[in-house]
Amino acid sequence: MKPFATWAFAAALASSAVPALAQETKTIRVGSWLPAHHLIVAGILEPWAAAIEEETAGSLKFEIMTSPLGPPPAQFDLLLDQAFDVGYGVSGHNAGRFTMTQVMDLPFMSPDPWAGSAASWLTYQKFGADYGEHQGAHVVGLFTHSNPNINMAKGRVETLTDLQGKTIRVGGNVTGRIMSELGASPVQLPPTEAQTAMSRGVADGITFPSESIDFFGITPVISSITRVPGGLYTDTFWVAFNQDSWDGLSEVERAAVDKHSGMALAMLSGFAWSNGDKYGEEKLNENGVEFVTLSDEDVATARDTLKPLETEWLAQASDKGFDGEAILQYARDMAENYRADREVNVVK
Repeated sequence: MKPFATWAFAAALASSAVPALAQETKTIRVGSWLPAHHLIVAGILEPWAAAIEEETAGSLKFEIMTSPLGPPPAQFDLLLDQAFDVGYGVSGHNAGRFTMTQVMDLPFMSPDPWAGSAASWLTYQKFGADYGEHQGAHVVGLFTHSNPNINMAKGRVETLTDLQGKTIRVGGNVTGRIMSELGASPVQLPPTEAQTAMSRGVADGITFPSESIDFFGITPVISSITRVPGGLYTDTFWVAFNQDSWDGLSEVERAAVDKHSGMALAMLSGFAWSNGDKYGEEKLNENGVEFVTLSDEDVATARDTLKPLETEWLAQASDKGFDGEAILQYARDMAENYRADREVNVVK
């Protein structure tokens, strides 16, 4: 009886300790510069955080901040300064800082958000450890937005020549270069100022996915939208832990984060952007906006015109000691593997 009594006492002691251990929670502060109802926050970060919280049985709790501590370009430095544990941002907001990571920002690299997000993460997973572009942080996800369109307040862009002399609002450094090469005059403005700028004639149009046009209230001033098959450009978003915050997690907690990050986060992003665009286009159609698709001939011309951007990126990769051709080809292969419209039915 004595061994059983000893075992029973030990079991009772262990069971009484479980609730106390279960209540030990690490709060992970997530820096955010977008409204709480924005697609990236509500459609990507919140489900991602919730999945990890459930996976860790409440060991980790994510607190997404509701007030920004700085503008979008400052987010990575704020993360390094430990202003929060997890941050996110747009690589193109810091020109020249994340050059290699921005391979998917090049023209016609991302045919849809599924392909672009998958390729951005898989390429970084294969080559990114050598880049040295995120020192002080632990990157857990990369993703791209959906295909952008050329959204015009007045007139139409039926051909590339219609872009000549037009002032187009852009969001990042690569996008600005693309518009410039195609004959437009790029202007960088916060999206919250885009509607006012186009209403006053400061800008003729804006490059944005349909989801973003609706979200930022720009729909009322848009008269026509030009789709560019193949994906004229995209922006690469990063999600990362401060390195010290990451190191402070247990092995089990890090495994839970990894499980729901990387490709899982990329696919979650593709889903969110696709649904967001569907909703945005419904609102644009309700407003009577005309949709135009750039011809195959003009798309081919655009590809040729924008080839120098790829050449310059390859030269920068070489200067940094990387095989840019290998990285570029791998990124293209991954985008092809994950593109949403790829034919997979082998029965013809």
